[in-house]
Amino acid sequence: MPRRTNPRAYDEYLKAYSMAMLPGRERENVSYGGKILLPQSSLANLTNLDLESPWMFQLRNPANPAASTHAGVLEFIAEEGVVHLPYWMMKTLRLNEGDPIRITGAELPKGKLVKLQAQSVHFLEISDPKAVLEQALRNFSALTQGDIIEISYNSIVFGLLVMETKPGGEGINVVDTDLEVDFAAPLGYVEPERPKAAPPTTMASKLKIDLNSQSPGSSRPGSSLSGGFAGTSTGTTTVSKGGDQWESFKGKGETLGGRKTKGKGISHRKAEQVPEDSKIIRTDQHKIVSNATLESDVKVPAALNLPYGQLFFGFNVATYTPPAPVPGSPEITPQSLPTFSGSGNTLSGRSNPTLSNSKDAKGKSKAPEPASSASTHAWGSSGHTLGKKPIPQEGPVGVGGARVPQPPQRNNRRPVKERSPTPEDWGVDDDDDVIMIDSD
Repeated sequence: MPRRTNPRAYDEYLKAYSMAMLPGRERENVSYGGKILLPQSSLANLTNLDLESPWMFQLRNPANPAASTHAGVLEFIAEEGVVHLPYWMMKTLRLNEGDPIRITGAELPKGKLVKLQAQSVHFLEISDPKAVLEQALRNFSALTQGDIIEISYNSIVFGLLVMETKPGGEGINVVDTDLEVDFAAPLGYVEPERPKAAPPTTMASKLKIDLNSQSPGSSRPGSSLSGGFAGTSTGTTTVSKGGDQWESFKGKGETLGGRKTKGKGISHRKAEQVPEDSKIIRTDQHKIVSNATLESDVKVPAALNLPYGQLFFGFNVATYTPPAPVPGSPEITPQSLPTFSGSGNTLSGRSNPTLSNSKDAKGKSKAPEPASSASTHAWGSSGHTLGKKPIPQEGPVGVGGARVPQPPQRNNRRPVKERSPTPEDWGVDDDDDVIMIDSD
């Protein structure tokens, strides 16, 4: 088996010119690609060396050995002693028109991965950048890490930085290989702020209820339906002249009959303020539990862990003992309030006179009667005869001072009928409404 020639055996110096100096019309695949144009003498040398194709070359600037890149050959149509390069290669090698360039044969491994970064955010405006890049890489034979290559799309030139290549090294071969391309964020690209996801729809959002606000006199959150129509501001509270705060039930509506109504509202007075050390739990003052509150000296009952079958009926509560009076302070004696001393009203709204009469009668009955030193008895002059008839007190007086008996007289006086009770007997005036019940 014949021994293969080392590609580095090909080494020559030529004058470098850009593709713009090539006679004829500009060729886009040459100006924006990764291949060079060599003279025919270079083709004869490569053929004599019997190098394996595709031919790869390393391009270096003799004046600056650190500036180097890799390229393939497109055609052998250049003038003798001249090589034509794409303009981006001229900038990479820091060459001017006509500067000498050293071209040496190279053997590059097959590429597996390349990571590119666009040098302009306008590259994101391409609808399908992967397809555009796949078409543009057909004009390249090799890629070198650190180079900024140029491609053209819709008469717009885009620069791409070769950030990483695998396998790593000086360069890779991209001819007839399965190459994976990865894109980095373009230079100068700023990640847009993601819009916040809308919160899920709840019944409170549908009814426009503000969960952070509270209705006056209540711990429930205020709603747009409690103070008027939906969409109006419910944060303000109507205050009456006396300082009362009006709550809900002030909205407008209609009855089933179509009559428009409006609520008058319900007033609630402000809750009485309690001291901070009070045990009363206020619903309008939210307590925040933090490490400071948990580590305080406040004693709390231990956890109630009862054995099986044992019941708990509450803690022992000590009876209230009033504090001892301070010496020197006036003693306050409890006064008993009079009972059953109020006045009442009847069903018709009039004051009940029976209570005052009974009170007066009660007072009169309690009044002590004056005791007389000697009891006297007044003897009457009336009496009865032997026939058990009463002696008349009036009439003519006879001999000896005796009354003359009068002949019996017929009683012409009619019996008085009992009067039926009237509404006045029951404490009802004629002006009041009286319900008459018919006996039928």
